[in-house]
Amino acid sequence: MRKVLCILLNIVLFACLGAGFGACALPASAAEVSEYGNPLIPVMVKGTTVMAEVVSSPGKLYLGLAHRPTLPPGRGMLFVLPAEEIQEFCMRGMRFALDLIWIREGRVVGWEKNVAPDDPRTLVSPVPVKYVLEVPAGFCDRHHIAVYDRVSFRWPAR
Repeated sequence: MRKVLCILLNIVLFACLGAGFGACALPASAAEVSEYGNPLIPVMVKGTTVMAEVVSSPGKLYLGLAHRPTLPPGRGMLFVLPAEEIQEFCMRGMRFALDLIWIREGRVVGWEKNVAPDDPRTLVSPVPVKYVLEVPAGFCDRHHIAVYDRVSFRWPAR
């Protein structure tokens, strides 16, 4: 049993090292994990805190918030993308409207407001970004989000 545990811990350690420390956001406790199994971290956007699920694996990046019934107020999803580049998102499988916030180097660089779940467009970031925050529709207007507003978050303790 002890040998199996050591092997599993080594696999997790090597996965974290291989992905880079920033990409491996292991939650410190069960209280920091969403009901969907994703790490939850506070993301501050222009002084407003959103509890965001963090997704970075290819499967979870592809799925995003699709097929969920709703996104509660004060919650969101932070996409940690593999590279800082022009990103494309779509509303495939969505059941509710969203605001998307494009983030680069700790700043808002653009957004898509009130995107309907049946919107057929491909949403394209205005500049290369590594992070995208999806929040309930109306968030950007309610909080007067503007280009260059500061965005900050901290990875949970490991």
